Parts: sequence; C-alpha cells; structure tokens
Amino acid sequence: MTAPNITTVVASAGAGKTTRIVGNIATEVTSRDPETIVATTFTVKAADELIERSRAKLFELGMPDKAARLLGARFGTVNAICGQIVSENAIALGRSPRAEIIPEGSVPRIFAIAADAAIERHAPTLNSLADVMGFFEPKRAADAERSDWRTTVRRLIELARANGIPAQDLSVSAERSVATFLELLPAVSIRSSEDLDTDLRKAVSSAVTAVPAESSATAKPHIALLRQVDASIRRGERISWPNWARLSKVSCAKKDGQAFIDALEAVAQAAGRHPAHPRLREDCSQFIRSVFACAAEALTAFQAYKAERGLLDFTDQEALALDVLRDPTMSAGLGERIGRLFVDEFQDSSPLQVAIFTAMSGLVDASTWVGDPKQAIYGFRNADSALTQAAFAGVAASSSEPQDVLATSYRSREGIINLVNAAFAPALSAMGLKAEEHAFSGTGRSEEEFTQTPLAVWWLEGKLELQYAALAAQIREMVTADQPWEVAAKPKGVRALRAGDIAILCRSKADIAKVSAALSQQGVKAAVEREGLAQTPHVQLVMAAFRWVADPTDRLALAELARFFAEDPESETWLEALGAGNTSEALLAIVPISAALIEIREGILSLTPADLVDAIILLPELNRRIESWGDVPARLDDLEALRGFARSYEESCAGEGSPATPSGLALALAAENPARPRSLRDDAVKVMTYHGAKGLEWPVVILTGLGKEPKPRLFEPTAEAEGDVDWQNPLVGRWIRYWPWPYASQEKDVYLDSSAPSSALGQQAAIRSRDEEARLLYVGTTRARDHLVFAPPAKGTLHWLKVLDGDQTEHFALPRSGGEEIHAGTKTFPARTATLVCGEGGESQPAVVSFGRIARPVTHRAPLHRRPSEASSSEAFIIVEKSTIGPRLPFAGSPDMTLLGEAVHAIIAADQPHDPYEARLIRAQAILDRWGVHQVAAKDVLGANERLLAEISKRWPSGRIHRETPVSARIGDQLVTGRIDLLVEHDSGFAIIDHKSFPGSPESWDARAVGHGSQIQLYADALDKARPGVPCELFIHMPIVGGLLQVSARSC
Repeated sequence: MTAPNITTVVASAGAGKTTRIVGNIATEVTSRDPETIVATTFTVKAADELIERSRAKLFELGMPDKAARLLGARFGTVNAICGQIVSENAIALGRSPRAEIIPEGSVPRIFAIAADAAIERHAPTLNSLADVMGFFEPKRAADAERSDWRTTVRRLIELARANGIPAQDLSVSAERSVATFLELLPAVSIRSSEDLDTDLRKAVSSAVTAVPAESSATAKPHIALLRQVDASIRRGERISWPNWARLSKVSCAKKDGQAFIDALEAVAQAAGRHPAHPRLREDCSQFIRSVFACAAEALTAFQAYKAERGLLDFTDQEALALDVLRDPTMSAGLGERIGRLFVDEFQDSSPLQVAIFTAMSGLVDASTWVGDPKQAIYGFRNADSALTQAAFAGVAASSSEPQDVLATSYRSREGIINLVNAAFAPALSAMGLKAEEHAFSGTGRSEEEFTQTPLAVWWLEGKLELQYAALAAQIREMVTADQPWEVAAKPKGVRALRAGDIAILCRSKADIAKVSAALSQQGVKAAVEREGLAQTPHVQLVMAAFRWVADPTDRLALAELARFFAEDPESETWLEALGAGNTSEALLAIVPISAALIEIREGILSLTPADLVDAIILLPELNRRIESWGDVPARLDDLEALRGFARSYEESCAGEGSPATPSGLALALAAENPARPRSLRDDAVKVMTYHGAKGLEWPVVILTGLGKEPKPRLFEPTAEAEGDVDWQNPLVGRWIRYWPWPYASQEKDVYLDSSAPSSALGQQAAIRSRDEEARLLYVGTTRARDHLVFAPPAKGTLHWLKVLDGDQTEHFALPRSGGEEIHAGTKTFPARTATLVCGEGGESQPAVVSFGRIARPVTHRAPLHRRPSEASSSEAFIIVEKSTIGPRLPFAGSPDMTLLGEAVHAIIAADQPHDPYEARLIRAQAILDRWGVHQVAAKDVLGANERLLAEISKRWPSGRIHRETPVSARIGDQLVTGRIDLLVEHDSGFAIIDHKSFPGSPESWDARAVGHGSQIQLYADALDKARPGVPCELFIHMPIVGGLLQVSARSC
C-alpha cells in the first residue's frame, strides 16, 4: 500500500459530507460489485442513514438491482466491520465463529469480575500510597474530576489497548513515566527524610503550643489544620503530602502575636521543603510503578477471562481484525471480497483504528477517508487528533491533485459562517491547518425574508445559579415574545421560534442539571439526559413489585409498595402495618396490586427477568398510580429505559454463559444506575454538552461556559508518541505517560503546579488542550442554523474564548452593550446585545416537571361527548298520558326489528304529506328496499305517519314541525350532541317526539317508554340551553303499535 491509493475529503461542518459519500458510492457501484464496498461510520445511526441514502440514490439512478445488492456490502461502525472480519476468519484465528460480543455498558462489570484478584493483590500498597497522597480526602465540587487509583488503572488499560501496547510492555511506560515525573521535581534534599519529618513535627507541636487565647479570623482555619496534623502525629501517622503543602502556606494576623507569627513561619519553612523531600520521590515513583503493574496484571486477567468464555469486546474485535489484515494468508482472502473503502469521521479515530484503515487500504483498489480535523474533539475517547491530522496532511502531500475540500455550508446563515471564518483563523493556523482549506467558501442558505441578524450576545450577571436563572427567563421570553425570533420554515420563508428550536450547550453534566432546573423554574420544558434511572420513584415502584414477586419474603419491598400506594405522602399506614401482628397480611391489604402480583408469581418459572418487568409495567393499577404523579411522558420514557436495561442484562448474561436471575437484575440496576433517557418531545429546549452536540444542528444555539479555563491533561494517563508521528505506522513508538498529583485539592504554590506545565511534555499537553478546546468551540458555533447566541458571564475573564488568540494578542471580543459589534481580528459583525439579570428571589413560573410522589386520588371522569341515544339514568320517569292513535301495522313474516325500526324511522323523516301520494309511496318503498325490509307494506307505514301528523295538528293546531333537528349543547363537563326525531314548536313551548319501533303489547308500553325517558330528557336539557325557560313536553311515538305516550317533563 502506498499513499496514492488513498484520497481524503475535508468536510467542514454542514457542508454535505454524507451527500458526497453517497455520490461516490453510487459512482463506484456502476463499475464494481456493490458487495465489495466497505463503509465505516462513527455511529450505528449514521451507518443506517448512509446505506439507506446510498440505496435511494441507486434507485434514483435506475439501478434497483444494485440497490438491493448493496445490502450485502459492509456498512457499519468500525466495530461492526471489524466484527465481520473476525467472524469470517475465526477458525484461522483459533476462535469460535460464534463468539459472544460484550455490550459496551457491561464491560466495566465484567472487567471488575475478571480483574478482581489482580487488583486485590496491589490494593494494600496502592491504598497506602493513595492515602498519603490525599486520594481519599473528601472532594469539593471543584475536585469532582479527581479520580481514585482504580479509575487510573482502568484508564491505563483503555489507552494501552487503543494504542496497541501489550500488557507486558506497560512496564516500559511505567519507567518512562517515573523518569519524566522526577524531572519535574527539584534536586533531592541532602537531608534525610527522617530529618525533614522531625523538623516539621517539632514545628507543628511548637505552633500548637503558641496558639493565642483569642485568635483572628485569618488564623482560625490554620489553627484547625495545625491541631488536626498534631493529633495525627500523636497517633503515629504520617503527615500526608496535601497537608505538607497546606502547612507551607499557614499564616495569621498581627493581632495573633509575634510568638504565634514566628511559630507559623517555622512551620511554613519546614513544610516548604516538601518538593525536595526524598520520600515524595519514593512515594510517587512507587505509586507509578505499582499502578502500571496492577494495570498489566488486570489486563492479562481480563483477556484470559474473556478467552476462556469465548467473549469479545469492541477493542478485541479491532485488535483481531488488525491481526487478520496483517496476516498475508487471511488478508489475501479478505482482499478478494472487498474492493473499495470509505471511512467517515476519520478525525475521531484511535491509533488502533488508523492502523486498521491503513492496512485495509492496502487490500482495496482505492480508499477515501472523509472527515474534518477542525472537529476532532474525542481525545478523551482515545482519538488521536495529531495522528489523524498527520494522515490528512500526508495523503495530501503525496497526491498530485489538490486537497478535496467541501467548504460550502448548507446549514448556517451567512453571518454565522463569516464569523466562524474570521474568529477561528488564528487558532486553525496554530494547529497547522491552512485557512484556504478549512474556511467556509460560502453558504447554500438564503437570507430571504430574514430581518434579524443571526448573532446575539447575552451577558449573564450574578453567581452561576443566577446566571442560569436569567438565561432561562430570557428563553421563556423568547418563546412567548410578541416579536418572536425568526427561524427558517420549510420549504421556504420564515416562521416564529418554538421552544424545540433551541439548544443550550454546556461544558459539563453538572451545568446541564443547573440549566435544566432553571428552565423548569420558568415553566420551560427541557430535553436532557439525566443521571439516576434507579432513583426515580416510578422505577423504584416497579422494582419494589419486581422484588416482591421474585421473593415473597421480602417485606421491605412490600412495605415500599404500601408506601408508594398511600393516598397521603405523609401517611404512616404502611409503618403501622409493619407493626401489626400479621405484617404481611396487613401490608397486602393496603397494596391494591397485591392480587395481580400474586397471579404473576404463579407463572414466574416461565418468565425471564425482562418478561417479569414487562408484566409488572403492564398492570393497569400501577400505571394509574404513576400517571397520578404527573409528567407522564418522561416517566414512560424511563420505564422504557428500564425495559431496555433488563433486556441488555439478559443479553450480557447470555454472552457470559451465566444465568439471568431476578436478583441479578436488581443488583445490576443498583450497581450501574443507568442514565435516564433524554426527552424526545419537540416542544422542549435541548440541553446537552458540547461533545454530545457533535453531528447535530438546531435553528438557535446558545453557547454557555465561555468563562471556563482550559486545562491540559497533565496528571492523568495520556498516550504519547515517540518522535514524529508516522501515520502509516501509527502504533510504532506509542507509550503511556502517567504523572500522579500528590497534593489532592492543593493546586497552587506547590512547585509541581509550575514545573509540570513548563516541561517539554507539559508544553505539548498544553498545546493539545488548547487545540482541542478550540475545536470544541468550533463544533459549538457550527451547530447553529439561524441564530448563534454567546452567553458569557458578565464578570471575569472569558478564558475559553482566549483559545482563539493565535499569537497571544486578543483576536476575538464580544460587545458589552447595544450598538457595538463582535470583533474578530480586523472584522466586525453586528449582534443583538443584552445584559440579563435575575434577582436572588427571581420570579418562578409553574414547573413543567412534577416532583416526587404526589398523592392524588384517581379521578373517574365522564366521556367528553355524550349521545342522548346512549343515555341512561337512575332517575324515575312516569307516564303522564297514554294514547292509541292508530292500529298495529300488519307484518308478513318475522322482520328484523332493528332493520324495521331504521326503515320506519327513515320513512317518517322523509315523508312529505303535501307531495303526491304516488311519489310518497315510491319513496317509502325505496327506503324499505334499501333496508331489506319486506314484511311490512309501504302504504301502512305512510298511514302511521299520517295518523301521527293528524294527532299533532289536533293537539297543536298552529304548531310548526321540525324533522331530524340537530342539537348540541354543553351540559356540565360533557358535550351533548344528537338529533331530535320530531320537534314541534307551538304557542306554549315545545314538544319532543321520539320514534321507537316497539312491537310489544299495550301493557308493556309504559315500561318501554319510561326506559327512554333519559334520552329525550337530554334533548330537552340541550334545548333549554338554546331557549332557556321555555316549557317542553316529551313523547314516545310507537308507530308499529300505534301508541303515543307522554312521559314526565320538566321545565326547559
């Protein structure tokens, strides 16, 4: 393989990358077998989109057969493609073709099982060293990212595998780490460790003795520290390195007296020798070697555990695939089956993946690597931006063709891309990226009908919580404003902004939680992935039922059920039941789903744990309880996540060859505590991290966290490369650097805080951090389609924006007030500027998301719509008058009374007595024929109607008749709609006549008429809404038997 058979495509954000790949695939398929195409993507969703769009393109080009055959091509994530390669060559690799793949979420748990013994062997040494280095000190919020040594071991293993470093070679990285770490420290003291320890112990003891009776506020925290350290000395304990650092900074006020001042100076002088302390070097060196040794043993044990059980994880698939690609025999066979390679999102590749792509490119006719070096932001996921950028540059240098660049944005408005071009030019240049290859050349978007500038700046006043409160209030105002923000409409034009059009990008999960809480306080829905699925009350309810079904002796689970079903949250009924003589029976009596759960338990032997979860979630009473707590969509999403977790647990158990049990699922859920899913509601503001926003876009994007100071990863495991990066041999010269931080929360004035950044490796780490922060900011700014909002804190330095200052002179500045513009170098950009302020007691709106368990009785509501023909009532009706107005209609046979009734009803409604009799007869017969009624004569039905009309004329000579009169009225909380068969409007009021084709004897007429009283009373009530107070009489007409009965009527 040589570089000329590889081409690269640099695709800027929103520049149609997928469209280009689809077009290239369609072109390739015209001249080669579709099955020989290999296309890798970063996510499963992206792979699905790529193959479907590629097939659609082939259909569009009139190649349906090749579109069908493309399903046989290799489209998928890197892991999926590698998995195919490993499976096809499993026998040659000495493995089973049916290896079980460990789900990514299950890897930590399986690693913990496999590496437990290895970690236990090193735990005594590492725990002792970690204790003296302050690893176990309580963490402040600012120290949240400080990890323990077990996390470091796992990270070392991840990096070793991603960089192709075998377990036995980790000792080399350990020694290099020790050597480079010791270079950060000053020359070792000529005095012994014991002498230095003795000096500090004596100084501390003297200072404690010199503590004044009345101390200043300045001295109080230092006095507390002195007494704490003195107590630990008296217990024979070592002084921890964080306390050495703290003691080097003790001070007091003049009022504390000269004696105490002198004593503290002696303490500070003795403690200040800690950087040159021989034991500091010994502790840190031993810690580095021990953590690497532990990682090597744990990695060996992990690999052995998987091999014994036929398990593979994603990294195993990649490593084995590389073995296949490097083996002449196996790779030759693969080379016969593949011919064209496409790699999407190349910039996010790890060294191991770059090695795979490079080796695979040697087997195919041509290879295309597509990506954007400006969007390489996944260094924490083992991606190596320096390596992939070197690959882009190396391929371009070896090609006689100019670099293929997609530079037209089809996503963002012109004002946004012009700002991005101007703002990021120095930063990209500092990365070695040429502006002409990485600047947008234009936009495919139209500014037609937009009247608002696409840029805005919102300065946020106050402390962090108040800043987010002000931001949330502004968003609520944006959505409800009389002059809303304009966003693009489809297919063209603009429309008003909706909440779902907005995305707020945050730097951390903690910031996400604060922003979403602020939005909730303003009554704005937020779509956010949250922590703690197992801690939600609805999942706890389901799992309590799950545990009790699995174990009927689990009275704690039963008590939890009783508490969840209590009508009053403060009720102690469940607690009283626990104290009853027969606790179980008392608890069962107050759990409404107990009988249903007992029934489920009877079939538990035929249910898997996931089936049992499903059965419980489907219980109607349980669902009603959860619905009564409000925020139903979010709760149902959580229950779906619980179902998915249960299925994943079963798949993981199947892969391990271990049984899936109810207790195992309950323990796994508690241990892993998976995240709650992000809301999919389209009317919710999206809140996520900048990393999570990669690949997405929204009409309005708000950038927060602009004051965060970028910090290089100096004191965490980091992959390093020896010498210049060789992208064609990406695994050569790789090693892992790890420098421990021995001072816990003490981050300033400890010597290491200045020596580490100024070292050669420290400077390289700072450059990497600066470049990655610039790329992350680039990703954030290019998510916006129509509006980009900068939301910086009003006070303090905007550290993050400083990464845009390529030569350390200010390049990018935001306007402080209206009328000013954003400055990027020599260019300016108009922006809407505002300062947002929220007082300490800021106004809150009703929260959208309900809290906790709100006891709310089940409300049984009547249906909204009510039809009088379906009415029933317990109210008593009486017969006021009973008349026979004609004979019974003669039947010829036994008719279907339902059809007969419909036909008679239709004839009476349609009959017009003033029409010629022959026309009336033809019309009536046609109706009978349509209904299939032949047992009654048309003339007889007409006669029944004539007799009714004669009765009406006799009773109400001046009455006007309305047939099939529609009525609609709101009665109570229901809407009554229907048709009155015959309404007579006369001088004294109304008469409602309802036709009932009842064939019974006269003695049964009364009961039948009274039974329909509710129906015609509803008609009367509806009529009263239109004509209040007008009297109304109610009649039942029985045309089959010639009866007319008046039922009791109320004033209407």
